[in-house]
Amino acid sequence: MKRPVRPVALLILTACALYPGLSSVFQGFYSWVAGEWFTLVGQQGLFVDVAVKLGLPAVVPNTLKGLIGLAWLAAVPGLWAGDVRAYPLALLAAAGSLLLGPGPAVMGAIGLVCLIAFRETEDVQPA
Repeated sequence: MKRPVRPVALLILTACALYPGLSSVFQGFYSWVAGEWFTLVGQQGLFVDVAVKLGLPAVVPNTLKGLIGLAWLAAVPGLWAGDVRAYPLALLAAAGSLLLGPGPAVMGAIGLVCLIAFRETEDVQPA
């Protein structure tokens, strides 16, 4: 089966789906379930703070954060299945992770490297 990225990149992208993906879904949609904002040490995070200073309600960046996490969780299983249509969604998730803070940004940068540098080519035959 021909996959969009190499197997080693799939393992790294799975780690990206777990850390920024799953945690972003939790943090982003926490307010919809619990009725209060998700905070760490009383702070909502840089992404939310910047958006609020720009005049956006706090629900907008939190929802975007949750959607970025959902993009990770939807794209990586598609890449494992060999679906080329999941590749742009994975690129969107990795680029969106760059907005979420230092930890997710590092994983987003690693994800971008995996998606761009570890592409399958025509001369590489899968095992």
